[in-house]
Amino acid sequence: MNKTEYWNLIEQSKSFKEDQVEWLTEELSKKSIDEIVDFEFIFESYMKESYQSHLWGAAYLIMGGCSDDSFDYFRGWLIS
Repeated sequence: MNKTEYWNLIEQSKSFKEDQVEWLTEELSKKSIDEIVDFEFIFESYMKESYQSHLWGAAYLIMGGCSDDSFDYFRGWLIS
């Protein structure tokens, strides 16, 4: 899986709103092990790239506070 395929899956998943994660899990379960690993690698690379103080500051302002865990959740939401 490349980044274009990754973003296509994310874009398709948005239409499922509250069930986004469930839909994405179901779709990934249909993929090969290599594609699943690629998806995780791409996601984790974006998580690592998004670990920046100015983004944490934005999350803090938006959410009225932001712990370590909350920042992880915020970045996962932002990427998804």
